[in-house]
Parts: sequence; structure tokens; C-alpha cells
Amino acid sequence: MLGAVLVLAGCGVQSKALGPPVYEIYRMPEEEVRPLLAGKTMMTFIDVYRDCHTIPVGQYFSSYCNERPGPGTQVEFLAEDGWSYLWYPGNRGVVRGQWTLHHWYDKYAICFRYGAATRKPMTKDPRDSFDCTLLSDYAPTVAEKREGDPFNLASGRLPFVLVRDKTTIDDLLKRTTQ
Repeated sequence: MLGAVLVLAGCGVQSKALGPPVYEIYRMPEEEVRPLLAGKTMMTFIDVYRDCHTIPVGQYFSSYCNERPGPGTQVEFLAEDGWSYLWYPGNRGVVRGQWTLHHWYDKYAICFRYGAATRKPMTKDPRDSFDCTLLSDYAPTVAEKREGDPFNLASGRLPFVLVRDKTTIDDLLKRTTQ
């Protein structure tokens, strides 16, 4: 759900949330990259979306950033068959979509499509086409990764309504057993 927006969540830091650092992932063949994501539950945290621009002002440049609140904590199971199951803050049901890995020049992007009934958080446009984010922008938002589907999101049922607060998978799992 990151869209084409520049997400500044730890830029400059080589995140190892996906396993190897992203610069190593970019050198790997696709058949080695896909298993880093497929069959995994990814918990991301995006506090703020920042869309920054630099414009010329006379002989100098001026930068400005538009900021909007991010969704906070999201949990998504990326099934091996290309389906995705998103637990989004405030939703009362799982958002079913599709995910894929796209090789673009010498980089990889993760792409999501959720359908026309859902909306992009920044633009409110329908999500009926794949929306891709470079792994170098996605990885810093990944707070945790787990094998399998510990919340059984593929069932279509949510354990409870998720709030945007930063949390951990273990804390969420504890809440499901109470």
C-alpha cells in the first residue's frame, strides 16, 4: 500500500528486514528473491508519507515536502500463489489482493493490486491496477517478517480491529489468544 509515494522511513540505512540487505537482493536472480517474500507475513509501519520536491528559485534551489499521516501498522500475508491478505488499521475485514515481484532494470519492485472497491490512501483513487514500490523503499518500512500466516488472514477473518499504533507481531499474537 505504499504507492508511488516516496516513503522516507529510514532512507540511507540498509535495511535487512527482508533477509539480505537490499543491495545484495538487487544482484540476485528472481528465483532467489521471490522466496524472501512468498509465504511470509510482513508487518510494516509507516508513520508519515513525505513527498519532497526541489524547485529552482533564481540561482538557488528550494526544497519543500508535503506530509500526510501514514497508515501506521499494517500486517499482510503474501501467499506463495500471488494472493495477498491485508490487515489494515480500522478495517473490519481482510483486504484481499494480489502481489507480484517485478524486475525493473537492475532493481526489484514489489507490486500490489487490491481492486476497484479499495482506495489508495494518498490519492483516494481506485486500486484496480498494480501499484509498485522498489524494494529499497519497501524494506525500511518492514518492522517484522514471519514465516507463514500466523493470524490466518487467508481465512478472510480478522482477529480484531487493528489500530495504527506501532506494535510487534508477538504483541498482536498475544491479543489474539486473550
